[in-house]
Parts: sequence; structure tokens; C-alpha cells
Amino acid sequence: MNGNGLKLPYKELQTGDKIYLLRLTALSAARLEERLGMSVYKALERTDEVNIIAEMLYALIEGLRPEFTKQDTFGVIDDYISGGGTLASLNREIGEALEISGFFGQASPVSQS
Repeated sequence: MNGNGLKLPYKELQTGDKIYLLRLTALSAARLEERLGMSVYKALERTDEVNIIAEMLYALIEGLRPEFTKQDTFGVIDDYISGGGTLASLNREIGEALEISGFFGQASPVSQS
């Protein structure tokens, strides 16, 4: 929730018995761009690289869980794949999370608590 008592939209990512809430906040987007040395949009052109996928997923998770580490992100990817997912399907999940976060069109409506 933000200071106005509104819930931010997010995407759920399930890996095994864990659910991660994905949302790219302004701060996590700025940190992502700084770490990668490119814009979020440019990074999307390189999502065939595991490091780019990991950085994007890390930014999406840390947006709502600042205590989450980049090292944890690789475990999430491994768990996702162990559960039958693929890097291609993970990229689709990332894309949906970015759309919900306001990239690629309109953000989903923000709901009242």
C-alpha cells in the first residue's frame, strides 16, 4: 500500500509453493537501468540472456520486497523451471508484470482498500 491507502497493481508469479508479487516501481526501474546501463525497453530486446532475465525479475520482486536479493532471484528462476516453466514462459510473465506496472500501455486500475 502506498501512503494514500491504495493498493498498487502487481502480477503473481508462482514457483512451487511460493508466490512472488511482481511490480516495477519507479525506484526499482531506476536501479535496474543503472545496473544494466540501458533502459528497460532496451533490456527487453535482450531477454534471451539469462543475466538480463535475472536482473529484470530481481527488479520486479524487489519493487515490493526490498529485502530480496539478486542471489535469491536465481533460485526463483531455477524453481520456476523445475516446476515445468521455461525461460520463454518466464519472459511472458515478466512482460505481463511490466504491463501491469505501466509499461506498454495503461497500468491496470488501482483499487481502494
